[in-house]
Amino acid sequence: MTAIRTTPLHSDYVVQVHAFIPDLLDDAAAIAELKAQWQRTPVMVFRRQSLDEHELVRFTGHFGQCETTVRKDIQSPYHPEIIYFSTLKYHDGRFVGGFAGGEDVDWHSDQTFQVRPATGAILYGTEVPRDGGDIYWSNQYGAWDLLPEDVRQLIDGRTGVYRYAKRYAMLNTAELKDKEKANALLSLPDARHPVVLTHPRTGRKALYADQTTLVEIEGLTAEQNARVLPILFATGGESSLVYRHKVHNGDVMVWDNGCVLHRRDQMYLTQPRLMKRTTFRVPAAEHCLPQP
Repeated sequence: MTAIRTTPLHSDYVVQVHAFIPDLLDDAAAIAELKAQWQRTPVMVFRRQSLDEHELVRFTGHFGQCETTVRKDIQSPYHPEIIYFSTLKYHDGRFVGGFAGGEDVDWHSDQTFQVRPATGAILYGTEVPRDGGDIYWSNQYGAWDLLPEDVRQLIDGRTGVYRYAKRYAMLNTAELKDKEKANALLSLPDARHPVVLTHPRTGRKALYADQTTLVEIEGLTAEQNARVLPILFATGGESSLVYRHKVHNGDVMVWDNGCVLHRRDQMYLTQPRLMKRTTFRVPAAEHCLPQP
């Protein structure tokens, strides 16, 4: 069995795992220990990795059901479970995968505008720029704890309305130039998720308030929404909850979409970048999910 050794990077929710991922793929005991670690620390960083795409998909599948993206335009030509984010271009001017330059959409959780968002994500840095592109995570277990008691009582047990159009308005203009794809996403029906998620095993509560898609909380008046939503968004990105990660070539980052938010620094087209991402789904009995 490969021993799983970790070093804390931020409080109790981010750790660096000192292990070579290919050595773990056929080690059931090590994988079980790693999954238990992820339940305790929802952001894990593996440095200096060397993975082919088959190994990345296999590793993802150990955490949950590895998903296939609906965005064919940014999909790996070799493995449909992998999408690319890149500043690189093909000879005809098209970006390799999704455009990864400019500014991010600020704090967010992946796929909140979908009825069944992915539980977790894995990002692999194969070509990382010298400057820019640092990635940040914010602990939403901690955000719940920081909320004023009257706000917690007001939102606990309530459902939020999450809309893609809000995120689209924040995207860099180079993202989703294809009007057909943009219109397909804009026509998605609103998603409805709890604004507070409860872990079924630990009982811990996490704020689930993605400022890029959450437009209202059902059951609150317009005045209450106008007062409460800015509090949720500000608390979600409160500085004491944030870990900033300087990404290097070979970094593999695993995170939980249910209890952390993330964003990145601005990227520059003058510096090459290629990131590969997978997402996975965990059963509701094992994890806090927006939808079962």
